[in-house]
Amino acid sequence: MVDTAVGTLANATVQSLRNAGLAHETIKTVKETIHSQAAMLQQPLDFLATRYKQDKHFDSHPLAVKPQSIVLGSSVDTHRGFSHIVHNTFQYVSVEQTLRSLLHNASYVEALLSDKCTPGVIKDWQDGTKFASNSIFTDPTRLTIVLQLFYDGMGTTNPLRGQAVMNNVGVFYFTVKNLPNAYNSCFANVHLLALCTSNELKQYGFDPVLRKLVDELTHLDKVGFSGDFPLIGSKQIFVRLGQVACDILAFNVIFGFIECFSADYFCTLCYAKQADIQCKFYEHEFVRRTVASYNRDLAALVTEKKSHVHGVKGPCLLNELPGYHLVNNYSLNIMHILLEGVVPVELGCVLYTLSTVRKYFTLFEFRDRVHFFWSKINVDKDNKPPELNGFDKPGRRLSPSMKAVQMWCLLRYLPLIVGDCVPHDDEHWLFLLHLSQLVDLVFAPKFTPGMVSFLRETIAEHLQLFKELYGFGEAAVSLKPKHHLLVHLPTIIMQIGPLTGMSCLRYELKNSFFKRSAHTAGNFTNVCSTLAYRHQQLSLLSKLSGEHVRKFFSVCRHERVPIFALSHTATVCDKLGLESTDDVIVAKQISRASVVYKVGQHVILDVNADGCLLFGRIEQFVSLPDASEWFTVVQKMETLNFDSHFNSFVASYVKQPEIQLVAIDDLLDYHPVCCYGKVCRDSSIFLIRPQYHVLKE
Repeated sequence: MVDTAVGTLANATVQSLRNAGLAHETIKTVKETIHSQAAMLQQPLDFLATRYKQDKHFDSHPLAVKPQSIVLGSSVDTHRGFSHIVHNTFQYVSVEQTLRSLLHNASYVEALLSDKCTPGVIKDWQDGTKFASNSIFTDPTRLTIVLQLFYDGMGTTNPLRGQAVMNNVGVFYFTVKNLPNAYNSCFANVHLLALCTSNELKQYGFDPVLRKLVDELTHLDKVGFSGDFPLIGSKQIFVRLGQVACDILAFNVIFGFIECFSADYFCTLCYAKQADIQCKFYEHEFVRRTVASYNRDLAALVTEKKSHVHGVKGPCLLNELPGYHLVNNYSLNIMHILLEGVVPVELGCVLYTLSTVRKYFTLFEFRDRVHFFWSKINVDKDNKPPELNGFDKPGRRLSPSMKAVQMWCLLRYLPLIVGDCVPHDDEHWLFLLHLSQLVDLVFAPKFTPGMVSFLRETIAEHLQLFKELYGFGEAAVSLKPKHHLLVHLPTIIMQIGPLTGMSCLRYELKNSFFKRSAHTAGNFTNVCSTLAYRHQQLSLLSKLSGEHVRKFFSVCRHERVPIFALSHTATVCDKLGLESTDDVIVAKQISRASVVYKVGQHVILDVNADGCLLFGRIEQFVSLPDASEWFTVVQKMETLNFDSHFNSFVASYVKQPEIQLVAIDDLLDYHPVCCYGKVCRDSSIFLIRPQYHVLKE
């Protein structure tokens, strides 16, 4: 292509000079000059010709943050009869350098500083009492960035292959709590902190990794770092650890607690015993851990020379951080507690009773209904649960095991799938509906103090119901430790905000990048170095492409048409202030972040006077030419009532269709909802099932 372009340009230039009557020698000199200068264009990407040149070019970018190799210790390795010293290392990414790089983005700083507080509504960590009671967070003259730390173990190879655990990796992430929860669900805002092989974590423990973090965060909390950033100018910025979010096993490992959950004192928040969790369903019935009691347990650990005292096995380095102590770490992972703990056990009990004991439906009928249901809906298509192998006796989980989102979808849509087979007054069905309502509350993105109080009573009632239905008889099922952790959720919401802000789902989904990278590279000599370096290159790409603040819409197929060609001309003209002869851009599918909107889906528009949600069906997407904002054309539906038997809203289309133009940002909730047409009691109804409890501010 370069040769063709240069040749065409040279010939056109020579011909023009000849037509102008210039001398032959002059024309020859010009032609030679053109070809000599064009030689530099033969290899336009020569500076990126090799992987080494590519890495060197991107490493020199001012926004690039390279991982550091930190030595853990040394060992002697023998290979082919020769011995040599090997330095065992882990990869660490500086928190200060990561934040400096992020704060050079004006949109990121704007989101960081945005005022998100609404009186009487708890929707973020700034609305919690922990933020309000800390003078450092509320000081308007001091900008403090609060971090959330996460740890998880991850397999980088096929677990079915031999010696697969040799290359398992422990990964540490962090997110910035100053950002809204919607932004932190983006992979680009989940930042790598450290990578270390699982074998070296077992050999050296967590202290070397945590020591590096504690030293840096202590300096950033007391001294901070300064720079000239967009919107805030030259300012001193401080950093503090706000909370640690892990699964409950990782909590106990990092915090120095016992890792056996069948023993007493397994909870990091209270002194719960196995006998107590079977009969106490309120948090105030348990003795809370305090800093003073924790220090007494540590002291007794030394004097009494026991393996643990009240569950405490040893000290935790994170307690050295200013303003942080593990007993005040108000965080529990609802994905592991509910979707991978409580829900599988309780769904197994309910389905076994309804199918095997009460015989309302068979296993094959259940499979057919699940398959038929997922063939009709237009949301959560990728989260269809696998075919169940059978309904085991109470106390056993569903088989095969499912992903957390698959279990969530199965629970959410189960009343729509088999609700017409079960009597309204069946106590096990009522228990299932109670579980579904509990999960809806727990996953709500917004709370009021009244909702938190209601959640506290709902949890206690649910545990009591489970004990009454399945806690007695020959096949009695005892409450699990994860059942007990539910009693702490209301306090955590009041202290630190909605539980979705500390869910580990986004962290564990990001593990897929490292697994794909390890499979592609196929180099496990120093797998942590390879994965950390590749992640930081991806992080640089995210910063350059603006993925941290995902306000833009992605549109596939679209066309430009005059407004009079639309079936809803008057609505579009009135909303956008245009004439019918003006042009607009129309599309059938748009997406923002990970949410995809399609024609035919249903969205939540508002709440009526009775407290019922109002819905609409998407007919089209409209935007002004050269504008970034998109509007959705919806046909409004009439909400008739809430059917508790199906745990869904009953809605219908009005005879005179009412069309409304709504901006995506003005929707009451940004998730499309499931609308399922069903023939029930000889009449056709539309059952609409939201993902969680939706609150209007």
